[in-house]
Amino acid sequence: MAEFTGNPTYRRKMIPAELGLLTSEDLFHHSFGCAAIGMALVSLDGRFLMVNTTLCNLIGFTDDELVGRHYGEFSYPDDLEIDLQLQKQTLLGDRRSFQLEKRYVHQDGSLIWGILSVSLVRDLEGAPLYFVSQFQDITERKRIEQKLEESRLRYLSLLKHNPDIICTLDETGKLVTINPATRRITGYTKQELIGKTLLPIVMPEQWQQVKNMFFQAQQGLIGHAEIQVIHKQGHLLILEVSVVPMIIHNQASGIYVIAKDITKRKRNEVMIDELHTKNQLILNAVSDGIFGIDEQLGTIFWNEAAKRLTGYTYDEMVGKNPFLILTQACEAEQSMGLTSQLPLYRSMLEGAHDYDSNEIFYKKNGDPFPVEYMSSPIYDHGRIVGVVITFKDIKERQKTEEMLRKSDKLSVVGQIAAGVAHEIRNPLTSLKGFTQFLQSGAVNKKEYYEIMLSELNRIELIITEMLVLAKPQMVNFQPKSLEMILNSVVILLETQANMSNIQFTMGIQEDLARVLCEENQLKQSFINLIKNAMEAMQDGGQIDIVLRAEGSRHVQIVIKDQGEGMPEDVLARLGEPFYTTKDKGTGLGIMITNKIIEDHNGHLLVESKEGEGTVVSVTLPVHQ
Repeated sequence: MAEFTGNPTYRRKMIPAELGLLTSEDLFHHSFGCAAIGMALVSLDGRFLMVNTTLCNLIGFTDDELVGRHYGEFSYPDDLEIDLQLQKQTLLGDRRSFQLEKRYVHQDGSLIWGILSVSLVRDLEGAPLYFVSQFQDITERKRIEQKLEESRLRYLSLLKHNPDIICTLDETGKLVTINPATRRITGYTKQELIGKTLLPIVMPEQWQQVKNMFFQAQQGLIGHAEIQVIHKQGHLLILEVSVVPMIIHNQASGIYVIAKDITKRKRNEVMIDELHTKNQLILNAVSDGIFGIDEQLGTIFWNEAAKRLTGYTYDEMVGKNPFLILTQACEAEQSMGLTSQLPLYRSMLEGAHDYDSNEIFYKKNGDPFPVEYMSSPIYDHGRIVGVVITFKDIKERQKTEEMLRKSDKLSVVGQIAAGVAHEIRNPLTSLKGFTQFLQSGAVNKKEYYEIMLSELNRIELIITEMLVLAKPQMVNFQPKSLEMILNSVVILLETQANMSNIQFTMGIQEDLARVLCEENQLKQSFINLIKNAMEAMQDGGQIDIVLRAEGSRHVQIVIKDQGEGMPEDVLARLGEPFYTTKDKGTGLGIMITNKIIEDHNGHLLVESKEGEGTVVSVTLPVHQ
């Protein structure tokens, strides 16, 4: 046997014992070296005897690195055992050759897939000489097969785990496959559906629609529809169905049917529509105007009362800022409103439920009308998405309140008239005496004139305060000094207090800020409160009147008497219309007083304990 000779580019390490058995035919050398697949001669114990260039290139090693080493060193461990078993069976004569898919480990660590074909070469006497191994690279094919398998598994996973119905139809419209969701949603088993059309479970009135969708899909068109089907238990389901052609080689070879169960959603939509209708009926039945605005301050709803009160329709207001239109404010004023903390914007920015009792709205024809309104935030999952405004025309109520104020005012004037008459009579008596004295020719007339002028000034002051209190006036809020207002009230009531053996003590803090008020209304309120204190002190005593700052934004008036106080049940009903404990009282005084203070954005607090007197506190905001 001669050694192999041939292509010098194939360097090899010859193992004499094995290679001595080989022939040296040039033809073998050329076919071995030039083969397009990897080839190797392998010893009976598994060592490479000779390798070709293709195999070296496939696994990234040179022939010097391969020859003499066991092929197991380059095999993927999981594939080695089956290779060794097949090699053993071949040596034992159980098979002449074998073939398997196997992986080699490339020098860079990657795996090379191939088809390994192994044959055993024997001598003329049948003794094993060596193995001839052929390795065909199928790495790319394996990569494609893996991707196809992954795609198949994804498809199966989509069918298995998709919550919607997915099924396939053949060219005749019969079901070929269904996913688990089909059984779960419709109640029908695979055996009850496969090989049949969908028509038996579809409502008869929609059969033609389903057929049309099937024919369109055969033409390569996708169709969508809401289809009613009958559940196995008899109740109706509403499915959102898509019919998609299955295109293979540019031909429709079947149809996919994808359907989502929207029964619950459709029921909810019906309920929402019914609730919307009911809510709209309720909104339209309410006598107060109601409108809503979104985050961009645009109108989103507008009830019939709002239309009736303002003359504007929903179509005229939708998307517009209704507050801007109704108050006839300009954009600049609206921007200032955000900083001035109007109730509407406090609700939008801070989530406050706020109230304004003194606003003017303008109708579509330009006529103004007084309103009170309440603003409340609209929440969506904890986030403010708008504001609801409820408003009412208070023109008639204001007329009634004004009549009540006038009635109460006249009642007050009548009650203090006796004291005022007494206060005027005393200086008149002095004036009469001085006049008679001067007629008799008295000397030092200048001193007498000064006394007489002083008495006349006092009469004029008392009459002026009475006229201011009794005279109807236009409501005009202006910055005023509470000290001046309280002094005027005390002047009016001082004589009556003296007649009842009551003394006033005044404690007034200096340099207090003014309040924005209607002076005459506040005078009326303070007269009511001080007179109540006087009437509670049948045996006389002292009334303390304190005016002080309450923080940086409010002032407080405190009126404390030494009367008998009130029991809790009387205190609880204080302010109710026509409720009074006085023999000749109307029960309107405290109610009107409280309303006046509320109109000034103030707060009235009455604290009383039986046997210990009463303390009344009035808190008013200062003028900024």
